[in-house]
Amino acid sequence: MAAVIELENAEWSLIEPLFDPQGRQGRPATYSRREMVDAMLFIARTGLQWRYLPATYPPWPAVWQQWRRWRDNGVWALAMTRLAHHIRLRKNRASDPTMVMIDGQTVRGGRAGPTFHNADGRGGRTIGAKRSILIEILGLPLAVRVDPAQPHDVKVGRELLKEQLDSKSLPRLQAVVADRGYRGLGNLAAHHNFKLDIKAPPKGVKGFTPIAPLYRVEHAFARLGRWRRLSRCYEGTETSAKAWLEVAAVAYMFALMRAEPV
Repeated sequence: MAAVIELENAEWSLIEPLFDPQGRQGRPATYSRREMVDAMLFIARTGLQWRYLPATYPPWPAVWQQWRRWRDNGVWALAMTRLAHHIRLRKNRASDPTMVMIDGQTVRGGRAGPTFHNADGRGGRTIGAKRSILIEILGLPLAVRVDPAQPHDVKVGRELLKEQLDSKSLPRLQAVVADRGYRGLGNLAAHHNFKLDIKAPPKGVKGFTPIAPLYRVEHAFARLGRWRRLSRCYEGTETSAKAWLEVAAVAYMFALMRAEPV
């Protein structure tokens, strides 16, 4: 599956209303919003520093300023949700799923300077961040969250689910599927009236064992991990780390659409 770092016309038309809305007030844009998006996809894929952005893109200070605005306004999260709904409709499914899967991943930090990273992982030796993700049955990312590495999976998973439920982003939710690390979500499930389905490997099986349908979450994490900006957590804040994860998720879903055209 090829990486998407330059959007085609049809792809841009799907998300253009979010990144370049009609009736936007203020001074006319100096640089194309589409070029800005392509530059951010390029940075996410290659992992290069802002100052080394090639001259084929707008100047890096302009891209960085626009990145901050879209990050703070949650535009990449909206694009991720829009694409997930679009792909589900193409697959003859309802736009909103009735079942989601949740899992987390601890990644090493790669930042020299002030950061939100702290220690966790085996023996508490991994200093970095914890990424949590919601996936639906087709393997499409619906929502993400990034926290310091130390909090338990169930704590950050509970916050991620509460954010989505409180914002009415999962109006048809009936079930959440997770591994044994999320058994503590029982109270949340009872309060919001959804089923918590905990999956576990067969008894007596040692080592990593793919568990259906949770292997789709692992597959998504593996695909997103190919984006060099996500090879470690290089960000100083949870907000920036979350936004880069959303950028990669948007590109990942565009790649799925190219691999399975209508």
